[in-house]
Amino acid sequence: MRIGRFGRVAFWLAGLSALAACDPSMLPGGSPSRAQFDVGGAAVTIAAPRGWCLDPSTARKSAGGAFVLLTDCGLLGKPGVVDGRKGVALTASISDGSLLAAEGDADASSDFEDFVTSREGREVLGRSGQPDRVRILATRSSGGVYYVLVEDRGRLPIAGLDRQFWRAFLDVNGRTVALSSLGFTGESDAQASLNELASLAKAIQAANRGRAPA
Repeated sequence: MRIGRFGRVAFWLAGLSALAACDPSMLPGGSPSRAQFDVGGAAVTIAAPRGWCLDPSTARKSAGGAFVLLTDCGLLGKPGVVDGRKGVALTASISDGSLLAAEGDADASSDFEDFVTSREGREVLGRSGQPDRVRILATRSSGGVYYVLVEDRGRLPIAGLDRQFWRAFLDVNGRTVALSSLGFTGESDAQASLNELASLAKAIQAANRGRAPA
């Protein structure tokens, strides 16, 4: 995996015009297993699964959002390398407000599917900014997390990005946490990426368990 390419994509995803670099003290040690972000007055912890580390050089935040890239700890000079992770990184972003329906709403899944298949949803989920070139290949929900398999045939911001990728969405403390897999063509596997994304979602849920929405 070429960490330089992932870094460039991470900065594009974060929208540097709106998000400022984080204070290094927020991510102690350079590549921690977790970090807490304050978004709109609510604290949200991004926790990495075993073998993954948050890359502090990619962390960005603003009053209404935050972003960080997660990669194999071995690529950051840390222990915990796990075979099979080459070619994929994970991203986590936090947005002020909730994209999903309120917890316990029986229509939550239906509402979310309506959104992701709409033109607006395809524009948000794609990476090219061309909703007519974006297809939703699969959706599923499990344990309070919504997963979407996206295919983007538009003009991508970085050459070689895999056109098929998973996204995941969950509510944490009244904020929307959006996760995605980030790989390059021929270097990533869709099922393995989904498994890693699910592990990240579970780690975040466990780290924030017991917090009441702000």
